[in-house]
Amino acid sequence: MMLNMVFGSLANPVNAEKTTTQTSNSDYGLPSHRRDGGSRSSKGNCLADADSRNLTALIPEKTVGVNVSATPKLFFYVPKVSKEKTLEFVLRNQQDELIYEAFLTTEGKGIMSVDLPANVQKDIIEQDNKYHWYLSMICNSEERSRDIVVEGWMRQSTVDVATQQKLDRTNPAQQAELYRDRGFWYDALSVLADNQQSAEELPIIRAKWTELLESVGLKEVANAPFIESQLIESSIKK
Repeated sequence: MMLNMVFGSLANPVNAEKTTTQTSNSDYGLPSHRRDGGSRSSKGNCLADADSRNLTALIPEKTVGVNVSATPKLFFYVPKVSKEKTLEFVLRNQQDELIYEAFLTTEGKGIMSVDLPANVQKDIIEQDNKYHWYLSMICNSEERSRDIVVEGWMRQSTVDVATQQKLDRTNPAQQAELYRDRGFWYDALSVLADNQQSAEELPIIRAKWTELLESVGLKEVANAPFIESQLIESSIKK
């Protein structure tokens, strides 16, 4: 009941007009795999305990995530591992050509972000083309078939002038709502994640974050803490 009251008050300036979503029919039905706990053998070798949540991409199911940011962020829930593991992030175009690859480490369990460098977005990503990404938890570097893997899609787009003007004059929670209503999933998550430390608006930001994840069936990770990741190495293919 409280959530409905909070978001009802946020919606007034955002939903007063008819909105236009940027998600097209071609954004549906592409293969994605947002959760992976691995096989029993790989899980025993990788995750700290049998009750650990799966590696989870924070994305809707069966839909391409649309993005407008110059530096996109993707978010993942990383389960507790038996020891420090390396994560590999890969971005490919629709021709399955490698565009970007990065190796990271993280400690603990929680939600981490993978940030695409600005030069990847500026020099390589083409507007309205779809890109296929993968995040792999490497359980055994000598037997990559045991990797725990999630995958999804992203598409770069732009906002119209009217929407940008609204974004410029609204607070982060309202910005997230605008992004969500127009299909800009990655931007909606990013603006909320970036403002998790805002003491003044923290309760509303956290409530909005929870609502957003629950709306796509990710309630079980909505309250997970944010964790840092460390970039080991990366490469850009042109």
